[in-house]
Amino acid sequence: MSKKPVSKKTESVAPPKGDDVTVLAEEILSHDGLHRIGVMTLNSAKTMNAVDLNMVNLIDDVLARWQADDGIVAMIMHGAGDKAFSAGGDIRQLYNSMQVEGDEHLKYADAFFTGEYSKNYRVHRFGKPLIAWGHGFVMGGGLGLFIGASHRVGTETLKLAWPEIRIGLFPDVAGSYYLSRLPFPLGHWMALTGSQMNAIDCKKAGLINYCVANNKLDHLIDQLRHQPWQNNKAMNNQYVRQLLTQFEQQSDAEQSRSSFPESMLEGNEEQIKQLFSGMPDQAFTPFADNKQALKWVAERINKIDSDNVWFNQGRDNFNSGCPATAYLIMRQLQLGKNMTLKEVVKWELILAMQSVRHPDFSEGIRAMVVDKDFKPNWQHGSVADVPEDWIEGLLTPLWSVDEHPFDQL
Repeated sequence: MSKKPVSKKTESVAPPKGDDVTVLAEEILSHDGLHRIGVMTLNSAKTMNAVDLNMVNLIDDVLARWQADDGIVAMIMHGAGDKAFSAGGDIRQLYNSMQVEGDEHLKYADAFFTGEYSKNYRVHRFGKPLIAWGHGFVMGGGLGLFIGASHRVGTETLKLAWPEIRIGLFPDVAGSYYLSRLPFPLGHWMALTGSQMNAIDCKKAGLINYCVANNKLDHLIDQLRHQPWQNNKAMNNQYVRQLLTQFEQQSDAEQSRSSFPESMLEGNEEQIKQLFSGMPDQAFTPFADNKQALKWVAERINKIDSDNVWFNQGRDNFNSGCPATAYLIMRQLQLGKNMTLKEVVKWELILAMQSVRHPDFSEGIRAMVVDKDFKPNWQHGSVADVPEDWIEGLLTPLWSVDEHPFDQL
């Protein structure tokens, strides 16, 4: 029987005095007494671990410190509470930043997106085994943090989505990179409908690596202590892969996988393929062709007769979603596949900065989060009404050549 994990050091990485502790960083000593496993907890269960600017900076501090510390051989990040790893960014604060006047106008929003993108890029470059524990909602900015981990675990409660079309943003924090690499037309479906994906479907799509029961987290941390850690990062990654594969197999053997929901995609794949049958696979097309493709989707999606709740929820999200966002999604899926991750991060920061300067994002937050009337008044009534110059404005950099904030990223 395994001994209880021994904590070498537990830190509360906290915001300014008086606020709740929003990020916890714990270092757990391995069995040999020479190595440590870092455990980072997003600790804002009351907001479903929504990430604000302060949390972005705290997370980045922990990642930078553990990345440079040779004694830290692996890391786990998870969310507090039962509802979410992280349901996204704290968009209410972004809304306030868009509404305030004077010198503070957009100051927070610009700082948030710049910090969020650079922080999530650090996750991708962490180098050591980094396990992201995907339980409950994993969405938006939370998904951007989760998906950069080298070992992504989905539990039976996982609800993973890029739901930005509902609030007039776009699938951000490297959504262009990952959605464009999904088997066509899954990326289009996820982005244009904001559909939630469970662990079984995420594993099939390659968005997660393992399906493990949620109650195994403590046992996993315990077992990580007993690995034969080395200074060789490749070997350490292999140890983690083997361990997580064992946990997945144990879940099957114990029939705990039976608690996982059934595939949503399996019964809807044919309809989704039909919906996007007239669209080129990831090819760059001009605005006029995008307009024609989106008009086809808008017409076709309402002609498909389905009694599937998951499919119909996606249809409702598309029908009520932001038309301009649909065009940004089309461009993301065209360009993202041929971009490096760094190029995606630099390009999406432009889209994010422009989104807070265009009215749809603010209106989406108002309707869905602030007033909760769920009736956003988008700038354009349908995808057919969106002009090309509106989309070009959203794609225009705010900086001159060689002045991008991430030139030295």
